[in-house]
Amino acid sequence: MRRASLLIPILCTLVVAGCGDSGEMTEAGACVYAGSGAALACDVEVALDRLALPYHEVDERDVRSGGLNKCSLLIVPGGYTARCIDGLGAEGLERIREFVADGGGYIGICAGAYIAARRVEVPGHPRGLGIIEIENVRSAGTGVRAIFVTQPDHPIVEGCERELQIWYQNGPLIAAGEGVETLAVYEDGSAAIVCSTYGKGRVVIFSPHPEGSLEGGVDAEEHGTLRLLENAIIFASRGTQR
Repeated sequence: MRRASLLIPILCTLVVAGCGDSGEMTEAGACVYAGSGAALACDVEVALDRLALPYHEVDERDVRSGGLNKCSLLIVPGGYTARCIDGLGAEGLERIREFVADGGGYIGICAGAYIAARRVEVPGHPRGLGIIEIENVRSAGTGVRAIFVTQPDHPIVEGCERELQIWYQNGPLIAAGEGVETLAVYEDGSAAIVCSTYGKGRVVIFSPHPEGSLEGGVDAEEHGTLRLLENAIIFASRGTQR
């Protein structure tokens, strides 16, 4: 598992001091995918730093070589969906499936949401992870959008306002399938946050960005969405049989 260096350019819209591994991971913890296509990994890492949650970066080579064995949770951030799939390849996607099936958690944000579905709505890249029964419709747009909590007693949205203003950046419009819980929706009724299980693992999908946006100047804590990410990490890390 590689360690990040502040001397190496980071695939992030803004280069922020402090992005990269938060320290030596002595036990299973969170891993952030920061490989090919993960352009917004830095946004997630800054949010994790604010939450004082330890994490390590992994790239496609780590995933393919068994690096997820040291993780309890994988976070796949926003970025470029096609590049993520190409970078991971069939072997990397299979390693992620195995990781979740064995009890690992998966949080997919935007691009991470697109690749979690069985079918990926990107020309030339039809096959995704298939770890959650959702259909994603590609959508374009950037800015703060309203989402509405539909299951206020669920652990992922616990302590959050019923209506939240959250950063959106070309995330999918989600149709939830069998066995999938919808936790929040957009104004048009399409799902914004969903969760399910895959084998022994838990899967949490965000169409928008609970971590906020460095480029957009959106502070997740001020908007009340950082709590969503924290709750999702706790929820997904536990697995179904932990």
